[in-house]
Amino acid sequence: MPEYLKCKDWWKIESFRKLGKDIILGTVEIDRAKCKGCGLCAGACAASALELKDKKVKMIDVLPACMSCGDCVAICPRGAIQLKGYFQLKRYFRYLDRGEPSLPRKF
Repeated sequence: MPEYLKCKDWWKIESFRKLGKDIILGTVEIDRAKCKGCGLCAGACAASALELKDKKVKMIDVLPACMSCGDCVAICPRGAIQLKGYFQLKRYFRYLDRGEPSLPRKF
């Protein structure tokens, strides 16, 4: 059976520490008044960035690796979750709606 790293262990890897420079992770905002603690969003989160704690859902404290997929927003029956920040790759990627188009680099 393959072993998977937990989010806490990712932080120990040197290349993963550079996330703030090259990658901006996504974030969600949870309205705790609307959240009834069903846990559907935590189960649907592909990145395991949400956890059920004290019968309320919240983002994990140590490096939430949210990919801004929107699965949690779609599955929440109360509409308590909204995407706040989107996953962005800054260094080696150019988004189509940002800046002037340019030819690919030559290697």
